[in-house]
Amino acid sequence: MGYHVIDPDDLESVDGRPCDLRRLSEAAGLSSVAINRFRADPGEQLPLAYHYHEHQEEAFVVFSGTLHVETPDGEFEVIEGEVFTATAEAPHRAYNPESADDAVEVIAIGAPPADDDAVAYDPDE
Repeated sequence: MGYHVIDPDDLESVDGRPCDLRRLSEAAGLSSVAINRFRADPGEQLPLAYHYHEHQEEAFVVFSGTLHVETPDGEFEVIEGEVFTATAEAPHRAYNPESADDAVEVIAIGAPPADDDAVAYDPDE
């Protein structure tokens, strides 16, 4: 049997990301779901770009602050305690606006896990 207690602050931050990203599922040895902790200061976004996933579904659980998510259907504001979901092929860009007073902390859950599933989306095309 495998059990783990993980403190995201004990994990290394992933280099080359627009905000602080800690990969929880990797640390726990999970292979069927991707679980990540994001901490975005004002003006930072969570993903590398506005995108969608061909196969992966995502849920963003907001633990503190307010997450803003840009979509073709409009912008969503997701407050502490709420969950934002995106089905496969649903474009989105999650961020913390520059006008925010505080950082936003989010646990992102994606299944199936997919490192090469993100497709860049241009809302102007």
